[in-house]
Amino acid sequence: MEIKELFEAAVKRANKKGIRRFPLMLETVTEVSETTCTTSDGIDDIRLNSIDTDLESNITVYPKVGSKIIYGRLNDSDDLFVLKYSEIDRVIIKMKDQVFEMKDDKFRVVNKETNLKQIFNDLFTTLETAIIQTPSGPGKFIEANTEKFKSLNQQINKLLF
Repeated sequence: MEIKELFEAAVKRANKKGIRRFPLMLETVTEVSETTCTTSDGIDDIRLNSIDTDLESNITVYPKVGSKIIYGRLNDSDDLFVLKYSEIDRVIIKMKDQVFEMKDDKFRVVNKETNLKQIFNDLFTTLETAIIQTPSGPGKFIEANTEKFKSLNQQINKLLF
């Protein structure tokens, strides 16, 4: 049999088994929750992740309200899930207790014990107020250094949330 004949036979067999077909749909996002989104044509509960269980690790992409999504159906179920996004509002990558999140031109890195922004803020605050032991007694950083620490801390706060 030629490839063309094999393909036609497979399509006929699939049609006989009653396999439902669902075209990919393109719609505008009107609302986004933690796990689903709703479109302008009133379709709600479109999953942001195709696997909708409590996983220890996952990547979730949140589309912007007003952006376009392409969504499809999972196997023969009624469960819909997002396949593609025209614009992204935020992304969360979770691996057990570690979370990396990007949104509003900033990012966040945390785990169950600490977060990166707090570490940097504490470091620069400590440096700004540090007392340095010298042979002639306690000293401090010169004003140029403390101003640089403040500037660096402000830059960290513009980058991290």
